[in-house]
Amino acid sequence: MAFTYRDLCTIGSALILIGTSFTMGVFFANQTYDYHLLFNPDVTEAHFENALRHYQTLFYTHPKVLYAFGFVVSLGLIGSLIRVYKPNPDIQLFEYGSLGMYVLGVCVFITNIKTGIESAKYRNWGEVTENQGLAVIASSNIILLLVFVGVLVLQAGLWYTDWEYQQRLKEFYAAEETEKTSKTQKGEKADSAQSKKKK
Repeated sequence: MAFTYRDLCTIGSALILIGTSFTMGVFFANQTYDYHLLFNPDVTEAHFENALRHYQTLFYTHPKVLYAFGFVVSLGLIGSLIRVYKPNPDIQLFEYGSLGMYVLGVCVFITNIKTGIESAKYRNWGEVTENQGLAVIASSNIILLLVFVGVLVLQAGLWYTDWEYQQRLKEFYAAEETEKTSKTQKGEKADSAQSKKKK
């Protein structure tokens, strides 16, 4: 059985789901600290200090761990590129949208979260206070999670669209086969009737 582009797209979807789900898990872990900074009306200075220590600790993440994280994120990008190589014209905007949101999530990490972690280490927050800087990191984590939720929603939509198309295709072929069989049977009956008349 030949390996088709459709099979490759299935692998691409799996890579996207792996990269997206893994990344969401990594950043959802930060909600232990971020939730208090953003949504707790009784937030105290202790919560900000806990968040600061957390992000200072993340700064010292071993390079091998970062490489592993980068590898998994790259799998999602590869999967997205596979899907947009020969997109279905009817759903290509969703394919490109999914890729765009994935890239946006990566950009949020590089420009906001990574920079924020470095700021937490050196305690250099530029024109904002330390607490405001920590809140920006927390907000960026939320934005990243929402962006990747969008990727999952688009992937679910693409899967459903493809599933529904296959179902309609099966119904079409079944109806076509039924019609073909019906015509064949009518033709056989007509031939049989003519043979009887000749006799």
